[in-house]
Amino acid sequence: MKDLTLPNTFLIGAQKAATTSVYSWLAQHTEICAPMAVKDYAFFTRDEFYAKGLSHLSNFYEDEHKNEKIVLQGSVHYIFFEKALKRIQEFNPNSKFILIVRNPIERAISAYQYALKFNYENLPIKEAFAKEEERLKGCDVRTLSELTYKHHGLYYKQIQTFLKYFKKEQLKVVLYDDVSENSNQVVKDLFTFLNIDDGFIPEFKSLNNTGDIKNKTFQKIVFGDGAFRNFLVKKVFKSIISDALKAKLRWKIIHLNTKEKQSTYLDAIDVDLKNELISFFKQDIEHLEVFLSKDLSSWKI
Repeated sequence: MKDLTLPNTFLIGAQKAATTSVYSWLAQHTEICAPMAVKDYAFFTRDEFYAKGLSHLSNFYEDEHKNEKIVLQGSVHYIFFEKALKRIQEFNPNSKFILIVRNPIERAISAYQYALKFNYENLPIKEAFAKEEERLKGCDVRTLSELTYKHHGLYYKQIQTFLKYFKKEQLKVVLYDDVSENSNQVVKDLFTFLNIDDGFIPEFKSLNNTGDIKNKTFQKIVFGDGAFRNFLVKKVFKSIISDALKAKLRWKIIHLNTKEKQSTYLDAIDVDLKNELISFFKQDIEHLEVFLSKDLSSWKI
């Protein structure tokens, strides 16, 4: 039996914090194997994927791995699901992890707009945020992943869960603002963290911006839950297209059907909701400031 090629490094969140861009920058390094097909492939979160076994995950790397030192996998919700962290610890307790954190109010709004974009959400933003506590009581993975906007921004709380399974030294936390404003230094620090050549400079491109939909009808057909889409995915594509190719096609379609968004995130909420969110995140941000030794006061106004 041939040896399996499996990840030893994970980009674990947070959703809507430039993880796709950073993943693509890391993937360009000659010492990193990072197929786009396993960016946001929730192997350790989704029971139906995990049940397929490690050989299934290894298949994504089969044609890509060229003995690179770092084998990267990403899922923006790993940090949110304790069972995912526990499964990774059981699989490889010496793994390294990258977590990108963003102003949690902006992140929550962006995640809501992203859920609208993919037809996951059908409520106005105030109603959606108000329904979150009810949604958290359920066990549907998609709902917990995509429709619980506020709780995904409780980064300190999630890091404390992470530390139940791994050491602090195994985690590199990056600020979203640094990704936007000082990309070169961010990747240099990440390469140093991974003990690979930190002189490598990737081509910097921004990927998977929430943006606006170019063609909403097309988006609904491809990413909705209609009969035609389900027939294509479950009956036609399943038998003729590999999981890796399906993932690549998904990213391509998302990119082609997205246009830049002109409005700012705070345009989406009123003053009352903004103040409610500031209060919700305040304590977690203060704890995170101490943990990171970083000034995050801009997140609290």
